[in-house]
Amino acid sequence: MRRKIFERNILFLCEDNACCSQMAEAMARYLNPPNTRVVSAGLRPSVIPPHVYDVMAEFGISLSGQTPKGLNEVPLDEIDLVISFGDVATKCDCLPRKAKVEYWSVPDPYAQAENGSAPLASLRLCRDKIDKYVAALFLDHWRHVA
Repeated sequence: MRRKIFERNILFLCEDNACCSQMAEAMARYLNPPNTRVVSAGLRPSVIPPHVYDVMAEFGISLSGQTPKGLNEVPLDEIDLVISFGDVATKCDCLPRKAKVEYWSVPDPYAQAENGSAPLASLRLCRDKIDKYVAALFLDHWRHVA
């Protein structure tokens, strides 16, 4: 079987791969850019909270099949673009040197949450901001490919 060649390999990276990077991966896969592989990972993988599934379902996007992953579970040597939520990429010395790194400023909806549960309003704000970033990322890509 012949290996599929991807023009672009994108990694969404955050601390726990349980919220922002999972949302970004799901949105990017939903847009289904041609010849692009999309993965997400975290420095310390955790568990995707139930409300993250809920706010993505409001957009008609499912997180089914996605699980939190560590960097050792993604093809780092093939990554061309790393999208770092906050400064997470600066804490990681295993990213490929050839990869371009972009830093997206998205407030952590769990930063001020009590009992580890973020309010739906905070998750929706996070989701909406990520949606705009992902759409802009691929719009820019499609402009330069066409």
